[in-house]
Amino acid sequence: MNIRLCTYILIPFLALAACSSAPASYSSRMEGAPLNFAAQPAEIDAQAAALIELSERMVVQSTIKGAAMGAVVGCGLAVASAGNVSNCLAAATVAGVGGALAGHMAGKRQVTHRIETVSPSVIVRTLRKTNQQLALVQGSLPARLAAQDRSLATLDLKLATGSIDRETYLERKESIVSERRAIADALLATEANAVQTTANLQSAAARGQTGLAWHISAIKALEREVGSARSSISLL
Repeated sequence: MNIRLCTYILIPFLALAACSSAPASYSSRMEGAPLNFAAQPAEIDAQAAALIELSERMVVQSTIKGAAMGAVVGCGLAVASAGNVSNCLAAATVAGVGGALAGHMAGKRQVTHRIETVSPSVIVRTLRKTNQQLALVQGSLPARLAAQDRSLATLDLKLATGSIDRETYLERKESIVSERRAIADALLATEANAVQTTANLQSAAARGQTGLAWHISAIKALEREVGSARSSISLL
């Protein structure tokens, strides 16, 4: 294999690795403690939005981005396999690829490292924040739903006594229903992100990465918790 071919193989994998980083849209606040909103009327929606953002981050972090991550410098993943790593190392060394190859054993260690296509420790940190944020939503949700139920009962009474006309009644009721639907939609999106994260980790495991069983189980537990919270919401 000559240096030109080796370079052609490496380029697309380097591009893929660069594209795999987390989107810049993630707020720096996610690096700290989870948001701790009080259960004010509009703020549980902010809690739910933060929950979605964290669960989306888990999807990104669990997406396989192993292309070129652990490949031998100067060789692509298609080349850096057990059968031909020696040939690629030799070709890259002869061609003098920036002096980056420290030897055959170093190359073998890098090829082995590429099996870790996702970072379990990074996912654990985000999972912990997601669970904490879900706990905030779960803690605030019953009081929010009860307040909405009281508002609806008051509206029904006012309509029955003629204190408000039907058009006003329908407008106010729709506002309450929309708030409730937004929370349910946020939980549904979070649940879907948990499902996708599980699928991503299962894909990484299928590609040879080990030690992901606990992570998969924990994210499935998150999915169940989110589904339980969502099922407590009646859309009226």
